[in-house]
Order: sequence, then C-alpha cells, then structure tokens
Amino acid sequence: MAEYEGPRPAQSSVDDAGYRKKLIVGFGLFAVFFLFYMGTAILQTPAFKSTASIPCLGMPLGLLLSMAIFPVSWLLIIIFFIKSR
Repeated sequence: MAEYEGPRPAQSSVDDAGYRKKLIVGFGLFAVFFLFYMGTAILQTPAFKSTASIPCLGMPLGLLLSMAIFPVSWLLIIIFFIKSR
C-alpha cells in the first residue's frame, strides 16, 4: 500500500506566466500614477509657476491636475482589478 505524499505542486510555467502578467500590470500602473503624481508636484514648484497658472477649464492647470490625482488613482485601481482577474 502506497503512503500519502501530500499535495503535488502545480505546474510552475503556467503559474509563473500569470504571476508575471499581474506583476507587469501592477508595476506599470504604479509607474503611470507615480509619473502623474510627480509631474503634478513638480508643476506646483515656483520654477513652473507660469505653466501652472495657464487657464484650463476655468481654473489654473496646476489646480486642475492637483484635483485630478484622486480620480486618476481610482481609475488606475479599477483598471488593476479588471486586469488582474
């Protein structure tokens, strides 16, 4: 009578491909958010005062981008959850 050996490991090539895809999507979305956030923060500095004060949709561009940080992050989170299924 054979002894119980425990669960067998799954095929790693199939698991690794899915994991790599999720890793690339996650880090890619993080890079997009990080670049947007840092670009907005840099735009708020005194060196870029003239660019930040350009009118856009009835308000200065710097203010508009600052207010867009949360909606952009929510959009990227939604994309992350859709892509990681």
